[in-house]
Amino acid sequence: MPPLFPPEWFAAGVVTHESAADFARYASAEPHRPVRHWRWAALRDWSEECEPLTAEQCRAIYVLGEAEPDVNLGTAIMCHALYQRACPADVREAAKRSGRAPVRHAAK
Repeated sequence: MPPLFPPEWFAAGVVTHESAADFARYASAEPHRPVRHWRWAALRDWSEECEPLTAEQCRAIYVLGEAEPDVNLGTAIMCHALYQRACPADVREAAKRSGRAPVRHAAK
């Protein structure tokens, strides 16, 4: 099983050591759930606590989504950033050129 959260998630502030430990406990209790389930849950928890997201937070999670090995999860994260009111214009412009159709659609 890959690590639950890569270092970039900590650097972006999406998870802390405390929240990562919590999610590790949840994951150990439900080993049938894939890593993407816990990453999405952590992102949503963080987002709900921080909303409205700032432009920098939108930029940070968009980059996390681009780097996410699970393409479906990465696309969902990128779209989540784009749907935020404060999503900056440069992120929207980059999204319009994305190779992912749902991301291009969300950027419109």
